[in-house]
Amino acid sequence: MSDIVHKWYEDKKNVDEMVYCNKGELKKWERAVADFFPKEAKILDIGCGMGREAFALFDSGFSIIGIDISEEVIKQVAKLSLKNCYDINFLVYDGYTFPFDDASFEVIIIWAQTFGLLYGDTYKSKFLNECKRVLKKDGLLSFSGHDYDYLMEHHKQYLSGRKFYPYANTEIYWEAFLPQELLSYVENAGFSVVLCEPGKIHKTEDGIVLHCLCRK
Repeated sequence: MSDIVHKWYEDKKNVDEMVYCNKGELKKWERAVADFFPKEAKILDIGCGMGREAFALFDSGFSIIGIDISEEVIKQVAKLSLKNCYDINFLVYDGYTFPFDDASFEVIIIWAQTFGLLYGDTYKSKFLNECKRVLKKDGLLSFSGHDYDYLMEHHKQYLSGRKFYPYANTEIYWEAFLPQELLSYVENAGFSVVLCEPGKIHKTEDGIVLHCLCRK
């Protein structure tokens, strides 16, 4: 994981802002994808942040483990989980290798456009192979990224090439993608594509993201 990303997510000020922004519900496209998950599936939430997705999926009857590169994030989300009586294990990991045995999960999610923080093709390729390792046979992987065409049309001022800078005066950026690029990552990693499409957040004015659902 890039030092830029790690530094940003260890900053307590940024993590506190994540707590403030946590709405506690799934987005429209996330709800649609979750309908594909097996009932009571064991889910690995990569880049769990402050637990919005984990808490919502737990409430829907799934078993969740959340991991994140930030000790500050894990400290705060674990405290929040305990406070609200959620039986969810939140762990720090190194951004490269998952601390789980092969074939441990039925579903992996990499939501909140975290895929765009895996800078470079080599990193993404190795990351997807690690996802494949810990997925069970026929397991599902769902991930999302920022839509380059949408950003060019609506937020061009925050783009520098394929780098999307939503926060002023910071080094952190999210890579933006075209649909075919996400498909290529999936296919090169040996997954079969279930769907790869734009997804709505809540309302039309909230914008869209690209997301892929694939099967081991």
